Amino acid sequence: MSESPRNILWVASYPKSGNTWVRFLICNLLYGRQDSAASLNLLCPDVHELGAQIANSSNGGLVKTHFAYSEALPLAARTAGAIYVVREPADVLISNFHYSRRSGAETGSAQGDLDRYFETFVEAGGDPRWIRLGMGAWVDNVRSWLGRAHPFPVIWIRYEDLSADPEKVCAQLAAQLRPNSTPEEIQEAVANSSFPRMREVEEADIRDKRVGIFYKPYLESAIGAGVRFMRSGAVGEGAARLSAEQRTRLRRTIGPILGELGYQTA
Repeated sequence: MSESPRNILWVASYPKSGNTWVRFLICNLLYGRQDSAASLNLLCPDVHELGAQIANSSNGGLVKTHFAYSEALPLAARTAGAIYVVREPADVLISNFHYSRRSGAETGSAQGDLDRYFETFVEAGGDPRWIRLGMGAWVDNVRSWLGRAHPFPVIWIRYEDLSADPEKVCAQLAAQLRPNSTPEEIQEAVANSSFPRMREVEEADIRDKRVGIFYKPYLESAIGAGVRFMRSGAVGEGAARLSAEQRTRLRRTIGPILGELGYQTA
């Protein structure tokens, strides 16, 4: 029996860490301007939504995942490499809190609702929904991709670096994925992946009811109430919304990996 072809390049992250932004950036760079989440999903499908379809195809390419890496990962044997996106966990917590409102897991947005969500997140080491779905706690997810040697290359990106200098990050990705990219093509990919541009795509998807990341019929109630997938993208929301005591507790939960990733540990 022949071995499976190693032709899958994962775009991986813990949920709400910048995966969508990186997918848009890469696909705009490699394939030109993307005008809908549906077209993005054709070029970089989501293993969580298209698992069976992907598994039955020998085609390779980009595939999105939020799963922790293990041999149980769908298509793990076909892994050629990975791009892993990591984000400061306090900001991940805040973004997941707002995302939970969109999906209906949470209904409020007041400080008391956030405080309750914080307790759940810290107790579990991440959002319990993602743990149940095989994505692991935040530390487990990060370490599964970055904390050990793999028989394939892993490029890792900090959300904060992407936010501060998207052109530099795009150039680094281009050096690996499309070495003949011109400075103009890199600048164009960055512009087409900017937060305002992705918001435009989201509003167009909602207006035209194009099913994808940004619009799904079962989310119409939240969408009608103004809840959006592309919310703010800000760096530092965790520091602004969480108390000093909460930030200290979260850092203790996350542990020394924070320093390894270049984040504040005290």
